[in-house]
Amino acid sequence: MNENCISEAGLWPLGVRYSLAGDQGKQAVIQIGPGISTLVGPNGSGKTRALRAIKTTLAATNRIAIHNRKVHFLSAGRSSPLETFRARVDQPGWMNEDDAAIGNASYLKQWWDFESVTGDLIVLDSRPDLKIKVEARLQQLFDRSVELKWTQSGMNIRITSVTGGDGYAANYEASGILQLVALLSAIHNDDIGALLIDEPEISLHPQHQAFLLEEMEQVAGDPSDPKKKLIVIATHSATMLPLRRIDELPRIAFFNSVRNVPDQVAPDANILERTKLAALIARLSTTHRTAMFAEHILLVEGASDEIIASQLARRLGLRLLARNAQILPVNGKGEFIEAARLFRLMGKRVALLADLDALADDNALVGYFSELPDAAAVADELARSSLADLDRDLRDALAVFMSLYPAQVDVAAETYPGWSSGESSPLAKRRVTLGRILSDPTSFEGDAASQATSLRTRYEVLLSALAGLGCFFLRRGAIENYYDADGTFESGKLDRAATVAASFDAREVAQLAAHYDDIHAALRHAAPSQQVDEDQLLRMKLGAIFTPVLLGMKTDSSDAQLNVLAKNTIGADATVFKLANKSTPQQTRIEVDFDSTLFERDTFPFEIGQSDNPTVIVPRVLPGIRRET
Repeated sequence: MNENCISEAGLWPLGVRYSLAGDQGKQAVIQIGPGISTLVGPNGSGKTRALRAIKTTLAATNRIAIHNRKVHFLSAGRSSPLETFRARVDQPGWMNEDDAAIGNASYLKQWWDFESVTGDLIVLDSRPDLKIKVEARLQQLFDRSVELKWTQSGMNIRITSVTGGDGYAANYEASGILQLVALLSAIHNDDIGALLIDEPEISLHPQHQAFLLEEMEQVAGDPSDPKKKLIVIATHSATMLPLRRIDELPRIAFFNSVRNVPDQVAPDANILERTKLAALIARLSTTHRTAMFAEHILLVEGASDEIIASQLARRLGLRLLARNAQILPVNGKGEFIEAARLFRLMGKRVALLADLDALADDNALVGYFSELPDAAAVADELARSSLADLDRDLRDALAVFMSLYPAQVDVAAETYPGWSSGESSPLAKRRVTLGRILSDPTSFEGDAASQATSLRTRYEVLLSALAGLGCFFLRRGAIENYYDADGTFESGKLDRAATVAASFDAREVAQLAAHYDDIHAALRHAAPSQQVDEDQLLRMKLGAIFTPVLLGMKTDSSDAQLNVLAKNTIGADATVFKLANKSTPQQTRIEVDFDSTLFERDTFPFEIGQSDNPTVIVPRVLPGIRRET
């Protein structure tokens, strides 16, 4: 195989030329560049061969080494060093039942040359800062921590639970968790400038595949930036495919046969300017294939609502898939209850976002949620027998309002944009009247405005109670009522939704969240916040250092002596921090800063003295993630 760099104007993109299998005279070219490049195609179509060519080319061109960084390749069989402790891989009647141990201490000098988990676990042991990065994620996802220790057999790997209990050898851990340990180590290792992974999805649940992709997206970029790396993956997983916008299409190489040149769209191709293609990309979804794996389901009314909700979630950074949540469109409001029942039977947490007619027309949906086990307690807090009872009273109050102000109701029916406007049926008038009350009650004139405002306040009590149970309504009517004022309600609803969704990237996040407030609320309920909080681990490490160091130091202690005191207290984890003596003859003080490029906080460096209270200072300098209330 001949791997040569194609001459390019500028450093990136890099053209990788390699010979196709079985035909040394036929060559293929793949363009790669900063960020994430993805190779997709069936088994045996040449993706691994291409990955190896990319690795060789990157090494030969010096584009990574010039920044004193490494090119690291992880094969699809990367977990093989651990498999002898987990299965009968060497002999049919025997399995090594010793505690899992791999590698040799001398291998640390060449950790990046391993294509297995060995190199990434060895370097993880030598980098306390990297280990904290990985453990923060393990604890968030699995309540686990990893212990690494050199023994005569090699690097010993044990798993412990942060919730208590004895630790256990990696022999008995899920293969997916062991895979994640190594993958996260490689992803966040800033010594790696180019990371190539063959089938990163191996052994991973769809939620964790999505989480892994998002972790890669955080660090993907130009390797000249020491905090970024070029990433190339070969995958069979739709969840691992980073294709949400049309401009991401050129980063994907499509493999069909090991003997055929892979197809790749050029970044300047005219097809990328086509509006309809952009709309199609926006509609692409793995929803129906992965909903069965999700823990949280958000039912929406139709494909248009799915497009808007999914693209809004992406723009707002809600990370639905990584939260094990899926948006699933149903065919009209009539399917809501049946779909909710089905997924609840599977033990899933179900929420829904319905058009307002599901509240205005009848009480079926409110009645369903009113019968849920948690609904009784909610109704008790409102001093009502049930939420259905409250809904019944509000229906009567709405009917009274409409009878008292018929002229105002007629105006609303004639002027309310789209969504049942133009219909003359009582249901249509009821829908638009409720929509106007909930979205802009003061738009009614005279005494009707105050009555509408009062009615809205009463409705908000019901809507808030239902939202707590997972039932949300589009207060303005339908999804189209949230589009810009110049939007139309003509045919082509999917194209219209896709066009609107495509504009989200050009709008401010805060503006989008406010404008699509009802959708945002439903999305937040469906994707509960589970952000990685590194400060939680850092606080414990830092707090453990202070008392021994402040008590053991002298006013003339050297900086090196302070750092030795810290290391003797908590071990190698102390090297994440850098201590300096800032004492005066009157007071012993130390300055604390990070000694790792993996952590940056505006609150560092800071000083602390013997008279200061660490339990006050540590939470202030490492506040962690501020949860939304």
